[in-house]
Amino acid sequence: MLIFESLKKNIQYVFKKLYSKGKLSPSDIENGLRELRITLLEADVNYKIVKELISRVSEEAKKQNVVESLTPAEQIITILYKELKNILGESPIINIKHNEKNLIMLVGLQGNGKTTTAAKLAKFFKEKGEFPLLIPFDFKRPAAREQLITLAKTNQLEVFEEKINAPIPALKKALSYMDRRQINVGIIDTAGRKEIDVETMTELKRVSDTFSMNEILLVADSTIGQSSLKIAEGFEKYIDLTGGIFTKYDSSAKGGSILSFRYVTGKPVKFIGTGEKVSDLEIFHPDRIVSRILGRGDLATLAEKAEKAISQEESKNLIKKIKNNTFDMNDYKKQIEAIKKMGGFSTILSSMPVMQGINFEAMSEGNLLKKIEAIINGMTKEERANPDIIDGSRKRRIAKGSGTHVSDVNKLLKQFSQMSRMMKGMNKTKAMNMAKNLGINNRFH
Repeated sequence: MLIFESLKKNIQYVFKKLYSKGKLSPSDIENGLRELRITLLEADVNYKIVKELISRVSEEAKKQNVVESLTPAEQIITILYKELKNILGESPIINIKHNEKNLIMLVGLQGNGKTTTAAKLAKFFKEKGEFPLLIPFDFKRPAAREQLITLAKTNQLEVFEEKINAPIPALKKALSYMDRRQINVGIIDTAGRKEIDVETMTELKRVSDTFSMNEILLVADSTIGQSSLKIAEGFEKYIDLTGGIFTKYDSSAKGGSILSFRYVTGKPVKFIGTGEKVSDLEIFHPDRIVSRILGRGDLATLAEKAEKAISQEESKNLIKKIKNNTFDMNDYKKQIEAIKKMGGFSTILSSMPVMQGINFEAMSEGNLLKKIEAIINGMTKEERANPDIIDGSRKRRIAKGSGTHVSDVNKLLKQFSQMSRMMKGMNKTKAMNMAKNLGINNRFH
């Protein structure tokens, strides 16, 4: 989640200084809030939000008499967490009814990823058991229509291909097509322009006034900062947006536009585009984002990633091996592969609560994952199944074959030995609890 990493680090730096003081004076809190204000403004958060947020935190800190608290820095984080959550609102629910016909209209400027987002949304609904239809709705740029058709066919998604050059008749035909094919979610990819123009806006308004839309979602680029708010306000003059989808969430953008969107428009961010693949679309969870920014982790998302990365059969085998004490290096390697599917250690560690004094940044993929895989790959089949037989000469051979040092092999064997001892003490209940923590408990009933 690169987009908020800079903001997260800067906020944690502010609170690290407060933690180091232990008991805080009123001037410590004032200085901390001043630094927090600068950090939020530098992250491109709307200045009105920053002013209101700092004011609320300051007032609440005085009410709760944070100065007299035993853990003042933690109390300020708790207040900030609550106030940020209030601004962002609850996790949004997409307004879709399974047994009815639904229409979602995507709007936005050209180049913000609207057409790709339409395909991502269709795949998302298809995986949820819905029956989506992609509807090209750009009547001036044939290339946009062809792009959507290509994306649909490449990803086995249904698309309305009949070419009709007027919006109202085109959508009527698409709705008839949905009836015939028993499709329940129509996703309309509207025309994108380089700037908001009256002709395009009037056309969108006529369509939204004629047909009942479940959702009208603005697709915005995370990297354009405060400009996205002006774009949202421009669209809202003509049509009633129900929410936003932010693309390029995996970029190094500051993230202020996402934090500001709800406050300025009153509408929630409903989805985020997390990569270039059609599967890279996720529901936006404000509470999880705030928790991560403030260093409290995001274990719910981590569990969801684990569930996707570890198949049902692998999960059953893992629990069985833990229970029977037969977990070996082959299984260890499978867990490394699962970690890579989840985005690597950097993704996992960014979802973990921050622990003061521990430098997780040193635990990078370059230092761990590749090295561990290389060492395990350098072992024989017999050595993987029974690491206890690995003596000094075997360690030297493995180190040479894997391009590592004997000390690296020793570290890995020590880690594996510690894990094995921990697993030996696990009964069935503990194994099930471990599965639950990995997000796979629901598979073992």
